[in-house]
Amino acid sequence: MLLVGILTAVTTFYLNKPMAEIIRETTTMMIGGMIFLFLWYQSAFSHSLQYDNQKHQIRFFGVFFVCYLLALGMLFLPVGSWPFLAIMVLLSMFSNSFIGLTAGSTLLLLAVSLSQNTTIYHFFLYYMEGMAGIALFRKLDLDFRVGEPLFLSALTAFVLQTAHLVIFENQPLNLEILILPLMNVFINLVFLFLILKFFSRLAMYHIQDKYEEINDPEFPVLAELKVKDKKQYFEAIHRAYLADRVSKRLHINDKAVKSCSYYYKMASVASTDDQSCLPLQEQYHFPQEAKALMEECIRGEYGSKEACVVLTSNEVIKRVYRIQKENTEGQIPYEKIISGIFDDMMEKDILANCDISIKELRIMEKVYIEEKLYYDFLR
Repeated sequence: MLLVGILTAVTTFYLNKPMAEIIRETTTMMIGGMIFLFLWYQSAFSHSLQYDNQKHQIRFFGVFFVCYLLALGMLFLPVGSWPFLAIMVLLSMFSNSFIGLTAGSTLLLLAVSLSQNTTIYHFFLYYMEGMAGIALFRKLDLDFRVGEPLFLSALTAFVLQTAHLVIFENQPLNLEILILPLMNVFINLVFLFLILKFFSRLAMYHIQDKYEEINDPEFPVLAELKVKDKKQYFEAIHRAYLADRVSKRLHINDKAVKSCSYYYKMASVASTDDQSCLPLQEQYHFPQEAKALMEECIRGEYGSKEACVVLTSNEVIKRVYRIQKENTEGQIPYEKIISGIFDDMMEKDILANCDISIKELRIMEKVYIEEKLYYDFLR
């Protein structure tokens, strides 16, 4: 923050600003920096940073400093070409939406204050662009589908540029006056492509690799369980198989559901056996979504759709095992058994607090019934 203050003071001095303005801009930037610094640490402690950003403090401050230098560089560019859409999206991806908006608007305020040809409406223009970009790119899943956010953010930027700049030009509407908004959209798209490429390699692929590692049946924890307790091991394998099938049909986080189905029973036992030991999900650095889901299932608070899938898959495997043990030769009415499981859950209000619709419950029931051949294989 001291470095940001010093650079702001040097820049304003270089631009021949009066001493009062030098003090104002330096103080504003340092206070703004302290605010988002506080927000970052507060979010890290409360686990409200996106992706795995709480593990990478230096990375975020490095990204912020690069964006700060870019904001200073914009003073030497036409005001209509500033790529603040990309800058705010970049800052939010390496922290969270609120911090990205706070840090980005602080840098925007600096650029607008120091530039000679800007008004309050330029601040509104780029603030709205950045806010739209942050909202559109707020939740990227592991499939990394970015086509729609890119198109919509570019369209929003073009419309805002037209509304704030083009219609105030004192000349008839023609292609020539649209060049600057189109150039701004193009610059933002190029930056966004580079940001998304950088982010996917640095964060998303890392999370995907971690899921592939922990969801492998030969992962050391599962391999050790196979030696110690084969019954529990196979229950975990079958539970994860069913949960994976259902979560894919519901289009929810199937990777987190699968990892939770494998490990939450083991993590639950470990948490009661030895309080001094790190939880299993912390020892092996599970992705944040998987850790949150495991903690939800361990506490028995089935509020999310993912937790509901883990719970019902566990109930189906337990009930099928029990019926197969009682009926070793005859045909088993799996459809009736599974319908009975859902009826019991509804009657006992087990899913009363779960954020899932009746339609989705019917889809789940249908998927479980479709696995009749798999249940026969378990015998």
